Amino acid sequence: MALYPNTRSGKRNGLNSPNRTVKLKCLQVNLQHSRVATSNLTQIIQQYNKDIVFVQEPYIVHNRVAGFHKGLKILTHGEGRIRAAILINNNEVDAITITQGSHEDAILTEIKYKGISLFRASIYMPINRGINIDLNTMENILQYTIGEGLLLAIDSNARSKL
Repeated sequence: MALYPNTRSGKRNGLNSPNRTVKLKCLQVNLQHSRVATSNLTQIIQQYNKDIVFVQEPYIVHNRVAGFHKGLKILTHGEGRIRAAILINNNEVDAITITQGSHEDAILTEIKYKGISLFRASIYMPINRGINIDLNTMENILQYTIGEGLLLAIDSNARSKL
């Protein structure tokens, strides 16, 4: 995935340049809390050398993401049932959690890589919850990252009445 920073970026940290392009290999997946799916994803990350993986409904043990090798950075937020995570498989990628846009079902991170700073979010929207909570989460993320590069990886559980 090619990353193209916004020319208005850099206000927050001055790292972005309008003429810079870097590539990070990303993947999004809903694991449906499956240990087997987690094992398969681990193999895919290693085989295809994925840099960043956006996960919804990860495999959890004692309210912590489990089943991945120790070399991965696993970013989540919240104390309850975690349903969104970001995995980093590249030691050159520096990532911090932005708490203003994060909770058990959403993780917002600022990622710095080769002099470029961008925001990334993994979001899970449960079908049985009112949409207003998820829309507020999205609004908070959009307001926090306004004018910055942002990628949203969302499992919205959208359904057609047809």
